Amino acid sequence: MGCAFRNEVPRGSALWLGVFPEISKIGGIQQFSRHAGAILVNRARERNVRCELIGWNDARGKGSFTVGAQEYEFTGCGRHKIVLFFKLLRLAPRIDILFFSHLNLSPIGFLLRFVRPSIQYCVVGHGVEAWETLPAYRRLGVQHAQKVLAVSEYTRNEMVKLYKLDPQRVEVILSALDPSFTEGTCDGISHPVLPPGRMILTVARLNSSEPGKGIDAVINVLPEVMKTVPDVFYVVVGAGDLQPRLEELAREHSVQDRVIFTGAVQFDRLKGYYARTDVFAMPSRQEGFGLVFAEAGLVGKPTIAGDEGGAPEVVQDGVTGFSIDPDDLEALTDRLIHLLQDKALRTKMGAAGRQRVEDNFTFAPFAERVTRILDTMAGDAS
Repeated sequence: MGCAFRNEVPRGSALWLGVFPEISKIGGIQQFSRHAGAILVNRARERNVRCELIGWNDARGKGSFTVGAQEYEFTGCGRHKIVLFFKLLRLAPRIDILFFSHLNLSPIGFLLRFVRPSIQYCVVGHGVEAWETLPAYRRLGVQHAQKVLAVSEYTRNEMVKLYKLDPQRVEVILSALDPSFTEGTCDGISHPVLPPGRMILTVARLNSSEPGKGIDAVINVLPEVMKTVPDVFYVVVGAGDLQPRLEELAREHSVQDRVIFTGAVQFDRLKGYYARTDVFAMPSRQEGFGLVFAEAGLVGKPTIAGDEGGAPEVVQDGVTGFSIDPDDLEALTDRLIHLLQDKALRTKMGAAGRQRVEDNFTFAPFAERVTRILDTMAGDAS
């Protein structure tokens, strides 16, 4: 691993600043933030501009992350609003570009323009936070952004409608798989030790703040699936405060010996779970994009997703998997049995999914889109 990019440019020079809700943890928004931060640093260095990255919810002090083979530095604020406020206020007179990877941060850009009117800032809408009407002060921050980005067409359309935005100002930037996940193949992967049989997999945070992932739905239908596919078992990768409730649900359905909760899994081991599974299933109702569907697709696995939010833009119904009504347990049962019984269909859909991911959800096109937006904003700031 190389040295972390510090992007040392004279301190009195213009500044590009990335402000993220969180950089260091697991999750789609966090991965988007790391990718955007890396591109921000790289493009600033190419233009000989100073760049800093800030994570509001990350532990206070210096931290680092990697994208590909390169390491990047950031500063965490430990959720201290006053620390973030005074840091931004101190930097404001030199800021040319502000990149906010969450709508909730947008009011900061609006306020800082009173200190430096030439600041160009953009905000990113991801999922449920962009599908609901924001408080007035946050709407103001979004409406006055020079660029508004969305991780899916669904999120873009919701933002245009809710915040009365000019559609030309809202651009879709599809999230990307991490380069470390896309490099290489499944050959030589260390597979986890799991029971024999046909496997269903879900990868998700098990947080009570995100209850709509559909893990409970899979557990609810598992007894019915077992009647036709008796060797099936279900693996849930992820951790959070919802796990005890889901474990109890498995006991209520007498499938506790068929549901395996792995807890959090290191990123370098995650691919092994995808490679071992037969079907990836997450009939969620709250995905702004759904990177896990793309991860499963890259490994050549068919997917079952909810037909709400941004997931249908990743999972092509009948082509790379199935999109279903998250409340339709009969449809979920039918699609699971269909895929678990039909190896040829799994192979066909898995191949289509891999091709779709390679064409649309890798890091290179993401970097090209974000770089173009930064260059446009830099031109407007000059």
